[in-house]
Amino acid sequence: YGAGRATIRVRVPKGWARGLVAGVEAAFAGWAITTVTTMIVYLSLRSNTWMSDTLPRDALALGGDLWVATLGGTSVAGGVSYRVIPTLFGALLVLLVRLLLRTTTGFPRSSALFAVPGFLLTAWFLAGTSGVHSQWWTGTVGAILIPLIGSGWFVVSSYSRDSEAPSMQHWISGGFKMGGLVSLVTVVAAAAAAVVALVAGWSRASGIQELLGASSLVDTTFIVGAQALFAPTAMAWAAAWWSGSGFMTATDSLHSPVVAGTGPIPPIPLLGAVPETAPGMWVILAPIMLGIGLGVVASRSFRREHLLHQTAQGVLSSVIVASVTALWMWSATMSLGSARLASMGSRVGWATLALVLEIALPALITALATHTTTRATLGEGAGRARNEGEAPRRRDAERQSRVVATDTI
Repeated sequence: YGAGRATIRVRVPKGWARGLVAGVEAAFAGWAITTVTTMIVYLSLRSNTWMSDTLPRDALALGGDLWVATLGGTSVAGGVSYRVIPTLFGALLVLLVRLLLRTTTGFPRSSALFAVPGFLLTAWFLAGTSGVHSQWWTGTVGAILIPLIGSGWFVVSSYSRDSEAPSMQHWISGGFKMGGLVSLVTVVAAAAAAVVALVAGWSRASGIQELLGASSLVDTTFIVGAQALFAPTAMAWAAAWWSGSGFMTATDSLHSPVVAGTGPIPPIPLLGAVPETAPGMWVILAPIMLGIGLGVVASRSFRREHLLHQTAQGVLSSVIVASVTALWMWSATMSLGSARLASMGSRVGWATLALVLEIALPALITALATHTTTRATLGEGAGRARNEGEAPRRRDAERQSRVVATDTI
């Protein structure tokens, strides 16, 4: 090695152990919640005759299977694969990772990313040692995405708080904030649409609830609580229907503004809110108007001095919206069997594309159209066109005045 030879040193950032521990704690907490909840439900329902053959160790194993389901994994029973993600619990785990990473405040931002391997390895260990029917390796995607989103959220939020940031960072942080705002408003609007659908289909949902034969308050609470874990899923289906792409309640039953599936729905009370009519594609005007409104807000709250920075900020925001929407729609897909129910939920690609074109793109166009540079350019263009149009009229007037003067002479 020569004295003048350049060397590259790779060092682990300070605070990496705290990030790693945060991921481990989040995974253990998530697994403990699923296991304890399963045991509570078992102790509450063990007096039922249909649970006479169920033992405490079976309840513990079910808790392990539910943990893998939370990570997006599959379980195999009777040779049939099942995949159902309790999306609300997954969202709470992301929030938990974000909160636990507060211990890394004051250390390099990269230390927060060590929550990903801590969560992943712990999730693998817990899934492999506690589940019975679940395939632990199938939850790898979720075991990476949950801590990655939580740590990324923490890094971005701390990145945007820098007071002496270069000008380029402003449109980057603005793009993340704008993308987060558009995504949040889309989720809230989808939640409102889901509530409206549930109110409209309350009688059908109540009828399905009665068919399940809930004989006590505990049974009813269990059924309602289990469905509450899929609230983000119902919201995603509502957003997919709202966008015009629709969603599937079975492989042969599509529901969209132009198609109303006629096949039987699974005996799930929440599915009683599925629309029975197809009003038409005019409903996509609602998300388009929402996108225009968000563009007006962005033009005021996230305005950049340079049009190029405004454009880059809007493009980054659209990318974030597309990523969030795709992940949201993917988490809302499920498989409950090998026949009709092998594929349920939104059509991820079409739903993501539709929502980006109907909400994110109008927001971007509106923000750019109302920018001061754009308005100034349009004003100059209009003035130039007006002046160019007045010049021929002046020449015609002068020509006519000369003709009149000649005739007079």
